[in-house]
Amino acid sequence: MLTFNTDGMILQRYAFPPPVMYYIMNNVKSVHLIKLYQCCKFFYSKFRRNIIRHLVVVDDDGPEILNPTITIIRASNTALKKLADFWISDSFTLIATYNVQNTLPTFSHCTIKKLELCDYIKHGEFLMLTEAGTIEELMIKGVFADDGIAFIPIEDIIVEVPNTKSITISESVVSPTTFSSLISLKHRAKFSNLVLKNMTNAILFENNLMVDFVLKNADIVCDVLISFQLNPGINDLLREHNFLKNLLSFNFNYLIALHLQKRKMKLPKRKMKFFKRSVSV
Repeated sequence: MLTFNTDGMILQRYAFPPPVMYYIMNNVKSVHLIKLYQCCKFFYSKFRRNIIRHLVVVDDDGPEILNPTITIIRASNTALKKLADFWISDSFTLIATYNVQNTLPTFSHCTIKKLELCDYIKHGEFLMLTEAGTIEELMIKGVFADDGIAFIPIEDIIVEVPNTKSITISESVVSPTTFSSLISLKHRAKFSNLVLKNMTNAILFENNLMVDFVLKNADIVCDVLISFQLNPGINDLLREHNFLKNLLSFNFNYLIALHLQKRKMKLPKRKMKFFKRSVSV
């Protein structure tokens, strides 16, 4: 996976000062380390760590690409397990349909900023991918317990990604303590996007606590969308239940939009001008 660029190569006749090397080895980013690998074999001999910036796991009929910038590999490929010692630095995307026989390798160095999971994932694997606390964008279907019996509620997912600015969960499981737990979370980043789809147990929904959670953690401009899981079937009772659920989600989304709009209008004009300039850029 490594290639060394020898074009214009000259012999270096002086050693790097130890303080410089120490700083590089403790602060280098993956994109720069790849360049250092390509221009000087010394760095690879020091680090001995292969790098993948973007790792994508696909179904068995998907094409495969293997290079340090982006690696696309099939879920059934035995080489996937051999990536455990690689540095996954920027993003991890799971497009493959979940198969209980296929488990992710336990990555020893995973500092991804974007996590996208198109199918369910085991709780232990989710904790492994989020352990570094570097994720800024989260797009997942859902997380289930390692025993395969229960699903993990949204508060136990969000708590693992305190620096995330964008969260999308397409199958949102709630528990009796979900909303009280959410309001007590200490989320470090401000949300620019919060989408919780197909929320279960609409009867457990606590509107005021959810409003407080969003307003506490939302950025000046934040896209918020909440929807509830609808009942399958076409009889009159089920249609009425589904109508009430849609009405509940509409009212909440509308209320949040009003709150955010009012808060934006209260900002000082100077701050609003700076905000508009930064958005336009």
